[in-house]
Amino acid sequence: MTYEITLLEADIKDAIDGTMSLALSYEKEQKAVLEYRWDATHFTAVFQGHAPSLPVPAHPTTLLQKPIAAMYAAKTDAHALITDIFKDTAISIEITK
Repeated sequence: MTYEITLLEADIKDAIDGTMSLALSYEKEQKAVLEYRWDATHFTAVFQGHAPSLPVPAHPTTLLQKPIAAMYAAKTDAHALITDIFKDTAISIEITK
């Protein structure tokens, strides 16, 4: 099962200060929002949705972790910020039962 990941909003001031919101979608329908916040002392990731009712259910921590891994796998030297990948790359994650 493939979920598409799209950037909703980001405010990344530097490597240790930022926020980012991503949409988790299936067949062009948004199913959840993934929110990340970080600073010099804290990192917070929040899953906004109902993981058990997704087309392929998964633990929220998996749904928060996989998009970040996929983004870093797609990042090149041409991308100054991690969110720059959304300008030229489609990001998706695979979830299996």
